[in-house]
Amino acid sequence: MPMIWGFFTINLVLALKNFLQVFDQIIAMTGGGPGTATESIGVLIYRGGFEGGEFGYQLANAVVFMVVIIVFAFVQLRVLRREEVGA
Repeated sequence: MPMIWGFFTINLVLALKNFLQVFDQIIAMTGGGPGTATESIGVLIYRGGFEGGEFGYQLANAVVFMVVIIVFAFVQLRVLRREEVGA
């Protein structure tokens, strides 16, 4: 396990980022429906901006979402780096 901690760390961070940014799979498969059952944050920003005309509000949502993803990634990297060094 000590030899693969680096790969494990990067894989986990990228998986979290992809999980939070899922958009195209939802649009292609369900379109966010039925109702709002499969609506993610990305779909919500898209619909509010392009279909609802709330461009400024959804831009602010996108910036906050980007900051949240960056904070999650840094926290996750910091915690996993400690595990990597301790192993």
